[in-house]
Amino acid sequence: MVENEIIIIDKTLVVLEALYKDKLIKKIPQLRTLIRLLHEIGSDYIEITPELYNILSPFPQNINIKINNNIRELKSEINTNCEFKNELIGEENTNLRLVGLDSLIFYDFERIFSNIINEFGNNIEMCITNKYNSANAMSLEWIHSGGRKIVTTFSGIGGYTALESILGALEFLENIKPKGNYILFPEVLKIFEEITENEIMTNTPFIGKDIFNVESGIHVNGIAKNPQTYEPYDPSEIGRTRNIIIGKHSGVSSLKVKLKELHIEYKENALSNMLEKIREICTQKRRGLNDEEIKQLFKNCGVLCK
Repeated sequence: MVENEIIIIDKTLVVLEALYKDKLIKKIPQLRTLIRLLHEIGSDYIEITPELYNILSPFPQNINIKINNNIRELKSEINTNCEFKNELIGEENTNLRLVGLDSLIFYDFERIFSNIINEFGNNIEMCITNKYNSANAMSLEWIHSGGRKIVTTFSGIGGYTALESILGALEFLENIKPKGNYILFPEVLKIFEEITENEIMTNTPFIGKDIFNVESGIHVNGIAKNPQTYEPYDPSEIGRTRNIIIGKHSGVSSLKVKLKELHIEYKENALSNMLEKIREICTQKRRGLNDEEIKQLFKNCGVLCK
Protein backbone atom coordinates (compact mmCIF):
# COMPACT_ATOMS: atom_id res chain seq x y z
CA MET A 1 0.00 0.00 0.00
CA VAL A 2 1.05 3.57 -0.70
CA GLU A 3 0.08 6.34 1.67
CA ASN A 4 -1.44 8.69 -0.90
CA GLU A 5 -3.66 5.90 -2.30
CA ILE A 6 -5.76 5.80 0.88
CA ILE A 7 -8.43 8.47 1.29
CA ILE A 8 -10.24 8.90 4.59
CA ILE A 9 -13.65 10.61 4.59
CA ASP A 10 -14.75 11.43 8.12
CA LYS A 11 -18.47 11.92 8.78
CA THR A 12 -18.28 12.67 12.52
CA LEU A 13 -20.13 15.97 12.11
CA VAL A 14 -22.93 14.34 10.13
CA VAL A 15 -23.49 11.86 12.96
CA LEU A 16 -23.25 14.58 15.60
CA GLU A 17 -25.98 16.57 13.85
CA ALA A 18 -28.20 13.49 13.62
CA LEU A 19 -27.72 12.70 17.31
CA TYR A 20 -27.72 16.17 18.87
CA LYS A 21 -29.52 18.37 16.29
CA ASP A 22 -30.43 21.80 17.74
CA LYS A 23 -28.03 21.37 20.69
CA LEU A 24 -25.11 21.74 18.25
CA ILE A 25 -26.02 25.38 17.60
CA LYS A 26 -24.57 26.17 21.03
CA LYS A 27 -21.32 24.41 20.10
CA ILE A 28 -20.29 26.32 16.96
CA PRO A 29 -16.78 27.29 18.22
CA GLN A 30 -16.12 23.70 19.32
CA LEU A 31 -17.36 22.34 15.98
CA ARG A 32 -14.98 24.61 14.07
CA THR A 33 -12.13 23.42 16.29
CA LEU A 34 -13.16 19.80 15.77
CA ILE A 35 -13.13 20.21 11.98
CA ARG A 36 -9.61 21.64 12.12
CA LEU A 37 -8.37 18.87 14.40
CA LEU A 38 -9.98 16.04 12.39
CA HIS A 39 -8.09 17.39 9.39
CA GLU A 40 -4.83 17.75 11.30
CA ILE A 41 -4.83 14.17 12.61
CA GLY A 42 -5.27 12.75 9.11
CA SER A 43 -8.77 13.03 7.61
CA ASP A 44 -8.62 13.82 3.89
CA TYR A 45 -12.24 15.01 3.72
CA ILE A 46 -14.58 16.29 6.41
CA GLU A 47 -18.16 15.41 5.52
CA ILE A 48 -20.95 17.70 6.69
CA THR A 49 -24.60 18.39 5.93
CA PRO A 50 -25.75 21.43 3.89
CA GLU A 51 -27.19 22.91 7.09
CA LEU A 52 -23.86 22.70 8.92
CA TYR A 53 -22.05 23.98 5.85
CA ASN A 54 -24.12 27.17 5.94
CA ILE A 55 -23.67 27.60 9.68
CA LEU A 56 -19.93 26.91 9.81
CA SER A 57 -18.75 28.64 6.62
CA PRO A 58 -16.22 29.87 5.71
CA PHE A 59 -13.72 27.02 6.13
CA PRO A 60 -9.91 27.13 6.02
CA GLN A 61 -8.72 26.72 2.43
CA ASN A 62 -6.52 23.73 3.25
CA ILE A 63 -9.45 21.64 4.54
CA ASN A 64 -11.45 19.57 2.06
CA ILE A 65 -15.15 19.77 2.90
CA LYS A 66 -17.53 17.17 1.46
CA ILE A 67 -21.24 18.03 1.53
CA ASN A 68 -23.29 14.88 1.88
CA ASN A 69 -26.31 15.86 -0.23
CA ASN A 70 -24.80 14.48 -3.45
CA ILE A 71 -23.59 11.14 -2.09
CA ARG A 72 -25.47 8.12 -3.44
CA GLU A 73 -25.64 5.60 -0.58
CA LEU A 74 -26.28 1.95 -1.35
CA LYS A 75 -27.29 -0.14 1.65
CA SER A 76 -25.04 -3.16 1.25
CA GLU A 77 -25.99 -6.77 1.91
CA ILE A 78 -24.48 -10.20 1.31
CA ASN A 79 -26.62 -13.02 -0.04
CA THR A 80 -26.44 -16.72 0.79
CA ASN A 81 -24.06 -17.32 -2.12
CA CYS A 82 -21.50 -15.04 -0.47
CA GLU A 83 -22.02 -12.42 -3.16
CA PHE A 84 -22.49 -8.71 -2.79
CA LYS A 85 -26.07 -7.66 -3.61
CA ASN A 86 -26.03 -4.78 -6.09
CA GLU A 87 -29.14 -2.89 -7.14
CA LEU A 88 -27.31 -0.39 -9.32
CA ILE A 89 -25.90 -2.55 -12.10
CA GLY A 90 -25.37 -0.50 -15.21
CA GLU A 91 -25.93 2.84 -13.46
CA GLU A 92 -23.37 5.60 -13.10
CA ASN A 93 -21.15 4.99 -10.07
CA THR A 94 -20.15 8.60 -9.40
CA ASN A 95 -20.16 9.52 -5.69
CA LEU A 96 -21.39 6.05 -4.77
CA ARG A 97 -20.96 4.83 -1.21
CA LEU A 98 -21.54 1.33 0.09
CA VAL A 99 -23.01 1.42 3.60
CA GLY A 100 -23.45 -1.60 5.86
CA LEU A 101 -21.83 -4.99 5.18
CA ASP A 102 -21.82 -5.54 8.95
CA SER A 103 -21.62 -9.33 8.61
CA LEU A 104 -18.58 -9.39 6.32
CA ILE A 105 -16.49 -11.07 8.99
CA PHE A 106 -18.65 -14.22 8.71
CA TYR A 107 -18.10 -14.57 4.95
CA ASP A 108 -15.32 -14.76 2.38
CA PHE A 109 -14.70 -11.03 2.56
CA GLU A 110 -11.68 -11.17 0.26
CA ARG A 111 -13.85 -12.57 -2.51
CA ILE A 112 -16.62 -10.04 -1.78
CA PHE A 113 -14.20 -7.10 -1.86
CA SER A 114 -12.74 -8.40 -5.12
CA ASN A 115 -16.24 -8.57 -6.62
CA ILE A 116 -17.00 -5.03 -5.49
CA ILE A 117 -13.78 -3.66 -7.00
CA ASN A 118 -14.40 -5.56 -10.27
CA GLU A 119 -17.87 -4.07 -10.48
CA PHE A 120 -17.28 -0.52 -9.23
CA GLY A 121 -13.52 0.00 -9.21
CA ASN A 122 -11.46 0.78 -6.12
CA ASN A 123 -12.58 4.40 -6.02
CA ILE A 124 -15.93 3.58 -4.41
CA GLU A 125 -16.40 4.79 -0.81
CA MET A 126 -16.61 1.96 1.71
CA CYS A 127 -18.64 2.69 4.86
CA ILE A 128 -18.70 -0.49 6.93
CA THR A 129 -20.97 -0.39 9.96
CA ASN A 130 -20.19 -1.96 13.30
CA LYS A 131 -23.03 -4.29 14.35
CA TYR A 132 -20.56 -7.13 14.98
CA ASN A 133 -17.68 -4.97 16.29
CA SER A 134 -15.61 -5.70 13.20
CA ALA A 135 -15.86 -2.45 11.21
CA ASN A 136 -12.26 -1.44 11.93
CA ALA A 137 -10.86 -4.84 10.93
CA MET A 138 -12.99 -5.08 7.79
CA SER A 139 -12.07 -1.55 6.72
CA LEU A 140 -8.40 -2.53 6.91
CA GLU A 141 -9.15 -5.65 4.88
CA TRP A 142 -10.83 -3.43 2.28
CA ILE A 143 -7.58 -1.46 2.04
CA HIS A 144 -5.59 -4.71 1.78
CA SER A 145 -7.85 -5.76 -1.10
CA GLY A 146 -6.99 -2.58 -3.00
CA GLY A 147 -9.81 -0.29 -1.87
CA ARG A 148 -8.86 3.36 -1.58
CA LYS A 149 -11.67 5.16 0.23
CA ILE A 150 -12.79 4.56 3.81
CA VAL A 151 -15.59 6.38 5.68
CA THR A 152 -15.03 6.87 9.41
CA THR A 153 -16.21 8.71 12.51
CA PHE A 154 -14.19 9.74 15.55
CA SER A 155 -14.44 7.09 18.28
CA GLY A 156 -16.74 5.17 15.94
CA ILE A 157 -19.71 7.30 16.98
CA GLY A 158 -22.90 6.25 15.25
CA GLY A 159 -21.65 2.69 14.78
CA TYR A 160 -19.03 3.25 12.09
CA THR A 161 -15.33 2.55 11.55
CA ALA A 162 -13.31 4.52 14.13
CA LEU A 163 -11.11 7.20 12.57
CA GLU A 164 -8.36 6.97 15.18
CA SER A 165 -8.19 3.17 14.90
CA ILE A 166 -7.72 3.31 11.13
CA LEU A 167 -5.08 6.03 11.42
CA GLY A 168 -3.25 4.15 14.18
CA ALA A 169 -3.40 0.82 12.37
CA LEU A 170 -2.05 2.32 9.15
CA GLU A 171 1.03 3.61 10.95
CA PHE A 172 1.69 1.06 13.69
CA LEU A 173 0.54 -2.09 11.90
CA GLU A 174 1.05 -1.27 8.23
CA ASN A 175 4.09 0.99 8.74
CA ILE A 176 2.61 3.72 6.56
CA LYS A 177 3.93 7.18 7.35
CA PRO A 178 1.09 9.14 8.97
CA LYS A 179 -0.44 11.99 7.02
CA GLY A 180 -1.54 13.67 10.26
CA ASN A 181 -0.29 14.55 13.72
CA TYR A 182 -1.34 11.84 16.16
CA ILE A 183 -0.05 13.80 19.14
CA LEU A 184 -3.31 15.73 18.79
CA PHE A 185 -5.46 12.69 19.64
CA PRO A 186 -6.04 13.81 23.28
CA GLU A 187 -6.94 17.30 22.06
CA VAL A 188 -9.51 15.89 19.62
CA LEU A 189 -10.93 13.73 22.39
CA LYS A 190 -11.26 16.73 24.71
CA ILE A 191 -13.20 18.86 22.21
CA PHE A 192 -15.29 15.84 21.14
CA GLU A 193 -16.34 15.20 24.75
CA GLU A 194 -17.17 18.88 25.18
CA ILE A 195 -19.47 18.73 22.17
CA THR A 196 -21.20 15.46 23.13
CA GLU A 197 -21.11 16.17 26.87
CA ASN A 198 -20.23 12.52 27.32
CA GLU A 199 -16.98 10.75 28.15
CA ILE A 200 -15.86 7.85 26.02
CA MET A 201 -14.65 4.65 27.66
CA THR A 202 -11.20 5.18 29.14
CA ASN A 203 -9.84 1.99 27.54
CA THR A 204 -10.86 2.96 23.98
CA PRO A 205 -7.95 2.09 21.63
CA PHE A 206 -5.64 4.99 20.73
CA ILE A 207 -7.70 7.71 22.48
CA GLY A 208 -8.75 6.30 25.87
CA LYS A 209 -7.29 8.17 28.83
CA ASP A 210 -6.23 4.99 30.63
CA ILE A 211 -4.75 2.88 27.83
CA PHE A 212 -1.22 3.39 29.18
CA ASN A 213 -2.10 2.81 32.82
CA VAL A 214 -0.13 -0.16 34.17
CA GLU A 215 -0.68 -1.88 37.53
CA SER A 216 0.28 -5.56 37.38
CA GLY A 217 3.77 -6.10 38.79
CA ILE A 218 5.03 -8.29 35.95
CA HIS A 219 3.88 -5.70 33.40
CA VAL A 220 5.59 -2.84 35.22
CA ASN A 221 8.78 -4.85 35.54
CA GLY A 222 8.72 -5.74 31.85
CA ILE A 223 8.06 -2.17 30.75
CA ALA A 224 10.83 -0.88 33.02
CA LYS A 225 13.28 -3.20 31.24
CA ASN A 226 11.89 -2.87 27.71
CA PRO A 227 8.69 -0.88 26.97
CA GLN A 228 8.18 -2.73 23.68
CA THR A 229 7.47 -5.89 25.68
CA TYR A 230 3.92 -4.68 26.33
CA GLU A 231 3.54 -1.45 24.35
CA PRO A 232 3.12 -1.63 20.55
CA TYR A 233 4.16 2.02 20.25
CA ASP A 234 5.49 4.80 22.45
CA PRO A 235 2.74 6.70 24.35
CA SER A 236 4.27 10.00 23.26
CA GLU A 237 3.43 9.19 19.63
CA ILE A 238 -0.26 9.71 20.39
CA GLY A 239 0.17 12.51 22.92
CA ARG A 240 0.01 10.31 26.04
CA THR A 241 2.35 9.36 28.87
CA ARG A 242 2.71 6.04 30.65
CA ASN A 243 1.10 5.99 34.10
CA ILE A 244 2.12 3.35 36.62
CA ILE A 245 -0.80 2.64 38.94
CA ILE A 246 -0.06 1.36 42.42
CA GLY A 247 -2.94 -0.84 43.54
CA LYS A 248 -3.79 -4.10 45.28
CA HIS A 249 -2.19 -6.12 42.47
CA SER A 250 1.11 -4.24 42.57
CA GLY A 251 4.32 -5.83 43.77
CA VAL A 252 7.55 -4.54 45.30
CA SER A 253 9.15 -4.02 41.88
CA SER A 254 6.21 -1.85 40.77
CA LEU A 255 6.43 0.18 43.94
CA LYS A 256 10.16 0.75 43.41
CA VAL A 257 9.58 2.01 39.88
CA LYS A 258 6.83 4.34 41.07
CA LEU A 259 8.89 5.73 43.95
CA LYS A 260 11.80 6.39 41.63
CA GLU A 261 9.42 8.19 39.27
CA LEU A 262 8.17 10.35 42.16
CA HIS A 263 11.73 10.97 43.46
CA ILE A 264 10.88 9.43 46.86
CA GLU A 265 13.71 7.95 48.91
CA TYR A 266 12.88 4.81 50.85
CA LYS A 267 14.28 1.99 52.95
CA GLU A 268 14.40 -1.35 51.19
CA ASN A 269 13.17 -3.27 54.26
CA ALA A 270 10.13 -0.99 54.62
CA LEU A 271 8.63 -1.72 51.21
CA SER A 272 6.82 -4.94 52.11
CA ASN A 273 5.00 -3.33 55.03
CA MET A 274 4.15 -0.28 52.92
CA LEU A 275 2.82 -2.51 50.18
CA GLU A 276 0.47 -4.22 52.64
CA LYS A 277 -0.82 -0.80 53.73
CA ILE A 278 -1.29 0.22 50.10
CA ARG A 279 -3.26 -2.95 49.34
CA GLU A 280 -5.45 -2.35 52.37
CA ILE A 281 -6.23 1.21 51.30
CA CYS A 282 -6.81 0.22 47.67
CA THR A 283 -9.23 -2.52 48.74
CA GLN A 284 -11.18 0.02 50.81
CA LYS A 285 -11.22 2.61 48.03
CA ARG A 286 -11.79 -0.02 45.31
CA ARG A 287 -9.18 1.64 43.09
CA GLY A 288 -5.47 2.29 42.78
CA LEU A 289 -3.73 5.23 44.44
CA ASN A 290 -2.87 8.39 42.58
CA ASP A 291 0.53 10.06 42.87
CA GLU A 292 -0.53 12.52 45.56
CA GLU A 293 -1.97 9.74 47.71
CA ILE A 294 1.27 7.78 47.45
CA LYS A 295 3.31 10.85 48.41
CA GLN A 296 1.06 11.47 51.41
CA LEU A 297 1.26 7.83 52.49
CA PHE A 298 5.06 7.91 52.53
CA LYS A 299 5.01 11.27 54.27
CA ASN A 300 2.83 9.78 57.02
CA CYS A 301 5.17 6.82 57.20
CA GLY A 302 7.91 9.11 58.51
CA VAL A 303 11.32 7.76 59.40
CA LEU A 304 10.21 4.15 59.00
CA CYS A 305 10.34 4.47 55.24
CA LYS A 306 13.20 6.92 54.76
